[in-house]
Amino acid sequence: MEKEPILILTHNGWGKELLKSVQMIVGEISNVYEVALNAEDSLPDYLERVKVQIDQLEWKDKLLILTDIKGGTPSNVALRLSKDYEVVAISGLCASMLLEAVMKQEAGGFSRELAQEIHKAVIDSCQILELPIKQ
Repeated sequence: MEKEPILILTHNGWGKELLKSVQMIVGEISNVYEVALNAEDSLPDYLERVKVQIDQLEWKDKLLILTDIKGGTPSNVALRLSKDYEVVAISGLCASMLLEAVMKQEAGGFSRELAQEIHKAVIDSCQILELPIKQ
């Protein structure tokens, strides 16, 4: 079964490094793509590069787009693209989000419900870590 594509939109390409980190946990990852926003990119140029990448992908339900910062250019581009493409976008990219998304690639297509499951898993993974108090 072909894994569903995941598109990562980040500032300065750190999504690619994050992908390498997740590969240390799960091994080889396929069908995950990043379009990095570079300092020299204009908004129209970045939007066009993302569209070119999207046009090369095939997906079943919705294309999952993971972005770094809510309100940042990559997130705004994802929202803009949702007018023209069947996408579901989640902001706040972190290792646990990418890991959860990669583990769901074979679910038969990303949907809003699956995106909500990824979102919940990320929220659940965010904890204040403390050693137990000795009595």
